[in-house]
Amino acid sequence: MFWFTLAFLISQILAWVAIISDIFSFQFKERKKIIIFFIISAIAIMIHYFLLERYVAAGLLFLGIIRFFTSYHNTQRYWIYIFITLFGLATYILYKDIYDLIIFVGTCFITIWVFQANDKWLRLFMMLWTSCVIAYNFLIFSPVGVLLETVFLIEVIWFDIIVII
Repeated sequence: MFWFTLAFLISQILAWVAIISDIFSFQFKERKKIIIFFIISAIAIMIHYFLLERYVAAGLLFLGIIRFFTSYHNTQRYWIYIFITLFGLATYILYKDIYDLIIFVGTCFITIWVFQANDKWLRLFMMLWTSCVIAYNFLIFSPVGVLLETVFLIEVIWFDIIVII
């Protein structure tokens, strides 16, 4: 286990960076600004997973960063199929254990999310993705990762209930 190794501690600090970036993302209404903060968060989380030796998650986040850049410029739905195929290949190549399937499913949800124009579908897929990642972080023992995604899920729900109503 990673208890108190330098890699573990740095990974948890990077998860805090991602929490801060995610909180900032909710301060904006413009889609492109939100995506920029998600890219910052994804970079921190990618390194976080790499330090925890969760290579499927790190690889999927690397591809996810490319997906965010793509969705920043283009929201055509055919990208969903291209990226889900790439994520499936990366999961197959880097597969370590059953937990990797959880992060793969979550990544499919967020891929559908970033190419949505409809806000209601966007939020639904965000909640599904976040729920998968909370379970994944719990199973791989990343306490700040669990906190990160829980805070994010609360923000999404808060935004849906308070701001939209």
